[in-house]
Amino acid sequence: MTITYKTNGWDTTKSLTEWYFGKAFVASMTRKAKAENRKTGETKFRFFQAGTGFLTIEIK
Repeated sequence: MTITYKTNGWDTTKSLTEWYFGKAFVASMTRKAKAENRKTGETKFRFFQAGTGFLTIEIK
């Protein structure tokens, strides 16, 4: 399983994403995306955090 992170539409590394959004938010949204992926098979998830913008997680 490969997880790709995007910050406001731009590809970023996990560490840069954690710095920008906060480790707790990224960990929580990654868990949520994985669970939803197992349940529905969907591969792209978009989350919003006020003050920072959009986090997109793609699971392949």
